[in-house]
Amino acid sequence: MNNEALYIQLMNNIKKKITDGEYQVGDKIMSERTMSKTYGINRLTVRNAIKNLQIEGYLNAIQGKGTFVNKIPVVQGKVELGSGDVSLSMSIRKGGMSHSRIVLSLKKIYAIGNLKNYFPDSPQVYELIRLSFINGIPYAIQECYFPCSYFKEAERYNFVEDALYDYMDTQGHHPQKLDYSLKIKDVPQKYTKLLEIQAGKKIFFFNYFAYDKDKKIVEYTLSYNKPEYTSFHFSTKKGLLHI
Repeated sequence: MNNEALYIQLMNNIKKKITDGEYQVGDKIMSERTMSKTYGINRLTVRNAIKNLQIEGYLNAIQGKGTFVNKIPVVQGKVELGSGDVSLSMSIRKGGMSHSRIVLSLKKIYAIGNLKNYFPDSPQVYELIRLSFINGIPYAIQECYFPCSYFKEAERYNFVEDALYDYMDTQGHHPQKLDYSLKIKDVPQKYTKLLEIQAGKKIFFFNYFAYDKDKKIVEYTLSYNKPEYTSFHFSTKKGLLHI
């Protein structure tokens, strides 16, 4: 996890404390030093988060006294990722929002490069690309890869209405564990129109692997999520940081 991702996590963590009432308007928040020790992150990252919250108007720093809550953030629905759920549609609905999606592509491709390393026993893999919507607004594009050696006749399955993991369950390889990483990246040019987002704007890029009960990789997914609708958990050395 890079420092850029961490400072955004910390910004949202502080905002949540304000919206939950842990911090009231006028309250003094933790010092940079205390926050750095509490979350196990460096002070530069903390300073960057606080500076940006000042720019947004949520915090006000008074020299010699500390940093104080200036206003309450507007609450909106969030998709909470990293909390145990592996279904994006379920995570969206838990956030109190409606979910829909379309299939952009479903085809067999040869496993080359990294895909060959991830699925060494499968010469071909399925490539499933879907666009998910929140309340009718484009939210995320997921590129999913799963091995043809484990999964049969995926073309006959309705991946618009039904979950990928339900299909995997019917094939005897339901994911039991998920490992993922997060980066903040520019939205890929090929997805700007589909996501209705300007080129060069930053998005949350999730890269994750799903493992079955035999600890075999059964899915490799690249997910491009709009940050304004996304919340997630990330474990630090000091505990769990929730944004």
